[in-house]
Amino acid sequence: MSTELFDLFSRALAVAKVPGTLRKIVPLVPEASTRRYYRLHLSDEKTTVGFSPSMAPPTQVPPCTMVGVHEDTTTAATNMPNVLAVQHFLRERGVAVPEIFFSDPATGVMLQQDLGDLSLNQALKENPDKVDLLYQDAILHMFNWQRLADDGQCPAFRLSFDVEKLMFEFDFFIDHTLRGYYKTTAPDAELKEIRRAFLKIAEKLAAPANKIFTHRDYHSRNIMLVGSEPFDSAQGPPPHYRQFIIDFQDARLGLMQYDLCSLLCDAYAPLSLERRAGLLDFAFEQGKEIHRQTRAEFDHYWQLSAFQRTVKAMGTFGRQAALGRDDFAAYLNPAWQMLREISEGDVVLQKLETDLSALCKVKPRRHGEHGAEEEPTRIEA
Repeated sequence: MSTELFDLFSRALAVAKVPGTLRKIVPLVPEASTRRYYRLHLSDEKTTVGFSPSMAPPTQVPPCTMVGVHEDTTTAATNMPNVLAVQHFLRERGVAVPEIFFSDPATGVMLQQDLGDLSLNQALKENPDKVDLLYQDAILHMFNWQRLADDGQCPAFRLSFDVEKLMFEFDFFIDHTLRGYYKTTAPDAELKEIRRAFLKIAEKLAAPANKIFTHRDYHSRNIMLVGSEPFDSAQGPPPHYRQFIIDFQDARLGLMQYDLCSLLCDAYAPLSLERRAGLLDFAFEQGKEIHRQTRAEFDHYWQLSAFQRTVKAMGTFGRQAALGRDDFAAYLNPAWQMLREISEGDVVLQKLETDLSALCKVKPRRHGEHGAEEEPTRIEA
């Protein structure tokens, strides 16, 4: 670890008046953003204790670890104020988000509460008998922020999944996945036809007036499970268990289905068709006062949102894979499979998915033909 980074975090801890001394910095697994996360190991001259959400803030209890964030100052100037504003908005309204103890856009440094290592993604693997329970809890947690009203200050309410934003994500897929990773040789006329089809989807998704606060990246790796007691199959989650959300700085207005698609059409944790259908039924029934749609309307916007969101995710996977991240390349296969499943029953989406697969020379698969060596294990019902 560089001396410069060690000094940056040491100064930040001193300014934040965090008890203890920085002893070690451990990089956390990088995601697709330019931000880098580190676990900061601290020690105090007298004592060292763990910091958990139920404990007092660091001015009263010396933590043994914190999460340090570092990013380029050019992006931090915009990103960090957004993180602080959205975090404050959510925390003040009871949504479980990590505490932020220090932020300095001038140096690109932020200090956050360490929520540990148990993500929803990992919990699903370790607790196969509690998958429905974990997802239902995540859906109910999602409703907490989807019910929130504009306070006039949170920047998320000044942004929206409008046509421009949705097309930016579609174009990102064309540039970085079709052209960048798969190196398609399709003529410009064919790509323009693909883009016209994308535009029609974007216009349909941007049209409804009932837009609400959306996390924008609500998948299994951005949900952390915090609690001091183990799960019990018969009793369900322990009393002190709670799901926290991270990586919420890009929040904006969108359809209720957007975050739901991020959660249930997640290439990091693919679901069986049966399980996904059951969770969709749960979300529709429990969220009626939020979406205010008939089941036909709900399913229509779900299908369009799921298609757009999956293509958006594939843009990220392709971009990172083209940069040499083989771990992201592995998620393209389950994403293609989900895109086929999502498209079923809609002639236009099915043709679009078939055309995209052909451009990328992706071999179609029937449901259930998943090779464990090629993609994550599907979570069956």
